[in-house]
Amino acid sequence: MDRPWFPMFVDLSEKRALIAGGGRIAARRAGTLSMFCGGVTVVAPEIRPEIEMMEGIICKKRPFREEDLEGTDLAVAATDDPALNAEIGRLCRERGVPVNVASDQTLCDFYFPGVAVRGDVAVGVTASGRDHRLAAEWTRRVRELLEDTL
Repeated sequence: MDRPWFPMFVDLSEKRALIAGGGRIAARRAGTLSMFCGGVTVVAPEIRPEIEMMEGIICKKRPFREEDLEGTDLAVAATDDPALNAEIGRLCRERGVPVNVASDQTLCDFYFPGVAVRGDVAVGVTASGRDHRLAAEWTRRVRELLEDTL
């Protein structure tokens, strides 16, 4: 990839997101998406307690099924099985559903930015998938700036 990815803000308030996986990465994605999406469903045999406690998240404690993608507008494949994540990515592409494959950025249609939100201001930070620590540091700085100024 020669160029940085374009930061695009979209209205997800009427969109449904599916997260396959119930671990640490799924928890972060669920927390972020729940701030913006009309509905978030997490499907996994085991789901972290913090996900189950998130308001508005539907949890289905079972393995991912292809039919879970029905009515889904956006998906995250964050299981602990890279082959399953790749398969979920393939199924999403067949259906035209944008997908983030946590185990392989080359299979992603979009990246998750670091997100800082304060009131009506939402800031997304990315290092185009190349340096997560750099993006995390800048996200922290932006959050501090928003806290100090808004």
